[in-house]
Amino acid sequence: MLTFGQILTDESFGFSVSDDKRAVTLTFSDFHVHVGGSKSPEPMPTRMFSLALPLEGNEERAEIEFIVQGFIFALEGATATLVCSVNGQTTVADFPEGADESVVQKLKFAAATPSEARLHVVLLLGRDSKNANAEAHLHVNSIDIEILPRPE
Repeated sequence: MLTFGQILTDESFGFSVSDDKRAVTLTFSDFHVHVGGSKSPEPMPTRMFSLALPLEGNEERAEIEFIVQGFIFALEGATATLVCSVNGQTTVADFPEGADESVVQKLKFAAATPSEARLHVVLLLGRDSKNANAEAHLHVNSIDIEILPRPE
């Protein structure tokens, strides 16, 4: 059976591991990016989070589901992009101006059993420099990670 090994963390996020070591939840209080207004004069700010999740076990293949959750708020003249990548398998979600919604971005990673799952999440914002009211905020609250198939 495939499980997560020892995860090296820092104080920038919280995490919990299930008793069977097949599910991990990461929680964030400060993983966000803002553009516009007096808080961010730059037109295209970014923010990135990376974490290596060691895998243990003797399975021939790994399938792991990653679910990134948060919210986006973008006024006219601003856009946002959320990029999730695990060992080169990537999903991209683009949010147009006027977006004001919860975000749930899923990525199912599958490969011959790797020694680790290297997770990268990138937040990208952009605003029209000529629009003084262009503003956006993209925030990630949590990432749920689970080795599939789920136990019955």
